[in-house]
Amino acid sequence: MTRACATLTLFLGLPQGTMGFASSFSACRSQASAAPRTALLRAWGRTSSGSSSERQPLRHLRRRRSEGLVASLSTKGEREGNPATEEEAQLLQHLSSPPKSQRRHQQQPQQPRTSTKRGTTRKRLTSTGGLKSLPIVTPSIELLSHASRRSKKVSQDMLIKNARNRSRKWVAERMDMLGKATSKPLRDIIRQYKHQLPILHPFEATLADLTVRAREKTGERTLQSVLDDVNDFRKVALEISKSAAREGKLGEKKSEIMQTMDAGYSRMEDHFLTNGSVLEDLTEIQKSLRSLPIVQLHLPTVVLVGAPNVGKSSIVRAVSTGTPEVNSYPFTTRGMALGHMFHPETNARYQIMDTPGVLSRPDGERNEMEALTLASMQHLPTAVIFVMDLSGHSGHLSSLDNQMQVRHELRRRFPRRPWLDVVSKADLPRLELEKAKEALPEGYLDLSTLDGTGVEELKTRLFEMYEIIERILAPPPEVQR
Repeated sequence: MTRACATLTLFLGLPQGTMGFASSFSACRSQASAAPRTALLRAWGRTSSGSSSERQPLRHLRRRRSEGLVASLSTKGEREGNPATEEEAQLLQHLSSPPKSQRRHQQQPQQPRTSTKRGTTRKRLTSTGGLKSLPIVTPSIELLSHASRRSKKVSQDMLIKNARNRSRKWVAERMDMLGKATSKPLRDIIRQYKHQLPILHPFEATLADLTVRAREKTGERTLQSVLDDVNDFRKVALEISKSAAREGKLGEKKSEIMQTMDAGYSRMEDHFLTNGSVLEDLTEIQKSLRSLPIVQLHLPTVVLVGAPNVGKSSIVRAVSTGTPEVNSYPFTTRGMALGHMFHPETNARYQIMDTPGVLSRPDGERNEMEALTLASMQHLPTAVIFVMDLSGHSGHLSSLDNQMQVRHELRRRFPRRPWLDVVSKADLPRLELEKAKEALPEGYLDLSTLDGTGVEELKTRLFEMYEIIERILAPPPEVQR
C-alpha cells in the first residue's frame, strides 16, 4: 500500500458507530414466478411420470445466532470515543514533510483492518466502489434451468454392459450434477457477501448500513435472515439430489430407476417453485446496495453542511461549473447535489457536495439523512463550509440558536478540518442580525446566490480549501535510499 493511501487513511480515521449489518439488513419479499412444470421437465429431457411428490414448504434449518454477518465490522474500540479528532490531529503532521534524513526511519502508518471470527485480520478497502463487487444473484428459475441443462449433458457409461447397472450409475451422476449445479453458485454468493462486506470503505459501509436500516423500518427482514434462508434453500436442494441419487442406485429395474430420476427432478422443481422467492429477496438487497453512488476519493472535496433550508443547494449550483448531478440514496427522498469546479490556472477538477440538513439533537435521535451528512464529514477527505441563514425564513428547526448549536457540535467534532462560515440569503432582511453579531464567528462570508453577493469571494476561498486537501491527498516525495 502506498504512502498516499496511508496518509488518506489517517485523515479519514476508522469508522465510528457503524452498526452491524446483520441487525440492519432487510429485503422485500417477492413472489416466485412459477414456470410451467412441463417446460422445465422438457429442459431435462424427460416428462413427469405423474408421481411427483407433494410440494413441501421450506423447513428452515437451525437458525444461526443473530450475531451479525459483519459483526466484526465495528470493533469495540471503534464504537467508543470519538476518533475523528485524533486522526485530524495526525493530519497536520502530514502537511509538512519531515527532513529527508528522518524519512527512512519513519514508521509507516498502519492501514485500517477488520477482524474476522478466526482472529485474523484483513485490510479495509481504501477506495470506494466495493459495493459494486457484490455478487449478482441468479433468478431461481434461471438457476434451475441452467442446472438441469448441465445434468442433461451427463452421458451413460457404455462400457458397463449390464443395462441396470449402467442406468443406476447414469441416474446417480445426473442427480449429483443437478445438486452441485444448484448448490455451488448459492454457496459462492454467501461466501462473497461474508468476504466483501467487512472490508468496505468506511463511508460505503455507513451508506450500506443506512440503506438497510431504512428498509428494516418498513418491517422487512435483515440480510442475515435472508442469507440464512438462502443457505437453507441450498441445503435442501442438495439433499433432494443426494436422496434421488441414492434411490437410483437401489433400483431393481430400469423403469424403476428412470422413475426415480423423474421424481428427483420433480421434487427439485417443486422446491424451486415453492421456495425460490428467497433468491428474489436477496436480489432486492443486492440491487439497493449496488445502486448506491460512488464518491471519487481522489478528488479534493468541500461539503456544505448546516441546518435544513439554509440554501446549501443554491450555493452548489452557483459555484459549480455546469449543472450539478444529484446522487440519490434509497434511504432518503432527498438527493445530494454534487457539483464540480475547475481551477482557472491548472484546470484541476474539484468536488463540492451538498448534504442533508442537520438538527441539534443527540446522535441516537438522528435520522438517516443526518447520519449521511456526518459520514461524509467523518470518512471523506473533505473541507467544510458551514451555511447559516439569518433571514428567519428557514423554519423553527433552523432558528439562530439551533443553527449555532449545530455549528458548535460539528466544530467540536472536527476541529482541524479546513472550515469556512457562510451566511446565506444576504439579499433578505436579517431579522436576527443584531442578536447574531455576538454569536457569529469572525471571518464569516456574506453570500447571496440571488444577486451574486460574495459568490466570487466564495470561489476564491474554495480554491484555497481545495489546495489544502490536495496537499493532503498528494503522495509524498520518494524516499531516497
